[in-house]
Amino acid sequence: MASEPIVPPEAYARVFENHAEGRVILDDLTARFGGGIYVKGGLEGDRQTCFNAGRRSVLDFILGRINQANGIETDEE
Repeated sequence: MASEPIVPPEAYARVFENHAEGRVILDDLTARFGGGIYVKGGLEGDRQTCFNAGRRSVLDFILGRINQANGIETDEE
């Protein structure tokens, strides 16, 4: 069970949607960490998949908070 967030969703929207540099940073984060997570290949593929999923989870959290600020229902609600 996740703890109650300290930073409100609206703050994420202000930073990443309302500021030009925030939009550029979010685009960069999405390009770097937003790709597919699954990698074939036995144990090494499984390890890389887990690593990719961990990196992707941070981006998913940020996007989820922005969605919450915009009234879009998320899994965290």
